[in-house]
Amino acid sequence: MKNIFIFILILISTIKGNEGPLQYPEPPEGWEEGDCQSTQIQSPINIPPLEDESLIIDNGRHATIKSLSYSTINSGEVKFDNNHKWTSKELDIGYLNIKLNNTEYKYKLHSIHFHFNSEHRLENKQYPMEMHIVHKNMDKDDKDNENLVIGVLFDYNSEYDDNQFLNDINLAKGKEMKNASILSLINKDDEFYYYKGSLTTVPCTENVNWIVFKDIKHMSYAQFNKFRKWVENSDPKYYGRGYGNARGPKNLSNRQIYLENCKTKLSSKLKRLKYMKNSENNN
Repeated sequence: MKNIFIFILILISTIKGNEGPLQYPEPPEGWEEGDCQSTQIQSPINIPPLEDESLIIDNGRHATIKSLSYSTINSGEVKFDNNHKWTSKELDIGYLNIKLNNTEYKYKLHSIHFHFNSEHRLENKQYPMEMHIVHKNMDKDDKDNENLVIGVLFDYNSEYDDNQFLNDINLAKGKEMKNASILSLINKDDEFYYYKGSLTTVPCTENVNWIVFKDIKHMSYAQFNKFRKWVENSDPKYYGRGYGNARGPKNLSNRQIYLENCKTKLSSKLKRLKYMKNSENNN
């Protein structure tokens, strides 16, 4: 009887999500706070293929990362806290300078955490893991742009070697991070998607500038399996049945997604379509 009740709660959560499954197995009332029931600019989203009209090849008109300045992480522990994997304290080790819609911002690195499985999807594909690098706006009065979060997606394969960054932060071991370099994962000139969205956890505040890097990072199956077990053992009541801590994708709601630093060769037909769409958006 208890199992049937749990199944019903999970089913209700899935229906309540509307746009996609709510993979957190909590009852839906846990998501009624703040902006979580908004249909405006919630995150995460499914990032469509290049052919989709909602995806604009932008090349710096809406988002340009000017600099990434992070020191090596040599303190803090990645641990379970509040349905996430957070560092044990704020990471006061660096800054991100970015130009968004012709305005320059400076963000301070705040923390990192992980989702199993990925929250963002690329062309309807969900990946095994997503890392979020959270930043806070140095201008504390600018509440509309308070947060900037970088998403990095990971995949595993039996032929992949261990990911060095994940080894350096001792993921799934509960030990202190040592010589971990975020810059070993991302580069300001790499292809990335930019869009305006929300926090993916309660209270789902709609004040996040999202950057999702296009390149998928690799990790070994052994690394992924350790992480999966760590998540599931963190709270057996919720995650012990194989559920991760990823929110399902939300409706795009007429938002545009911008692909920056595009290095993909386009067909002549697609070039024409994108040029016309870009012209419409810049007029």
